[in-house]
Amino acid sequence: MKYKMPVLLGTTRLGCKSEHVANYVLNKLKRIETVNTELLDLASFNLPIFEERMSALETIPDGLITFNKKIIEADALIIVVPEYKNSYPGALKNAFDFLDAGIFKHKPIAICTVSSGGFGGLNCLAQLRLVCLAMGGLPLPGKFPVSKVKEVFDDKGQLTDFTYDEKIQLFLKELLWYTEALTVQRGKLD
Repeated sequence: MKYKMPVLLGTTRLGCKSEHVANYVLNKLKRIETVNTELLDLASFNLPIFEERMSALETIPDGLITFNKKIIEADALIIVVPEYKNSYPGALKNAFDFLDAGIFKHKPIAICTVSSGGFGGLNCLAQLRLVCLAMGGLPLPGKFPVSKVKEVFDDKGQLTDFTYDEKIQLFLKELLWYTEALTVQRGKLD
């Protein structure tokens, strides 16, 4: 069985360094035989500002239809998100507000936070875990914070701090464990 585990780049900011981290995570996932992955770049969905739930919209934008479908189909989700002013980007919250409240039900959510500072986005992590719980997901206990992203990746997106190779392996190992366990249990609910 192949598990669908998309990597969501949770920002629409141009030139963000989080894109380097998202591609790094994506490439590591592609090496796992039991994983089917793709990058979901939030900017590519061109979502409007949230005014009504998707179910109340007369015309649903194509990007929103696609985004919703990808999230529903996922067995697990990896969110790569920068910390902005001690929180996560408004564009990510906007995207999540369109979705049904229980869309993450019984799905593991792995969160990778990115920061230009030394704390790796831990405030963002704490807040995003609460949102994922509210949407029915199971945020992993483990975390993958990337501090001082400009020192960890060069301008071309190449990793320069190889201690992250060991950290990502442990992070993905935990994600796989939760994905396998929850997939079995979700099958019992159907």
